[in-house]
Amino acid sequence: MDIRELTKKVKESTSQMTRKEKIQLLKDAKIIDESGYYCEEFFSKETVAKDRANGKPLVI
Repeated sequence: MDIRELTKKVKESTSQMTRKEKIQLLKDAKIIDESGYYCEEFFSKETVAKDRANGKPLVI
């Protein structure tokens, strides 16, 4: 499966999810933490610091 097929499958599956389910998916994938900011485990310290300095979580 190439990246185009994979991207298409992901878009199709998420189009049927609710906003709450999408947020939970991001949390489960460790993209965001429980506060809605980038997860320190997978993003650089600089990126996390900028995200938190912004004062606006990615999701509420």
